[in-house]
Amino acid sequence: MPPVDAALETLGQSLDRLERAMSEREARRVRDDADLDRRDEELNAMRDEYQALRGEYEQLRTVVRQVDGRLDGTVARLRALLKG
Repeated sequence: MPPVDAALETLGQSLDRLERAMSEREARRVRDDADLDRRDEELNAMRDEYQALRGEYEQLRTVVRQVDGRLDGTVARLRALLKG
């Protein structure tokens, strides 16, 4: 094979490898972007869930304080009845 033909064949093979490498890199980038989008969605869902739980906690805390106050009042009345 003449040297020019060998050089053209080598160049063609190199270009093919470069094209495959670029295609693989693009595919990885697309997967990475999809992973980032998925992680962002998961993080947003976790934040929403946290906010919901935080609200439920505050409601529960309010109820516990009310119940605690009522129980203290009931215990105080019972003690007064028992002493009286």
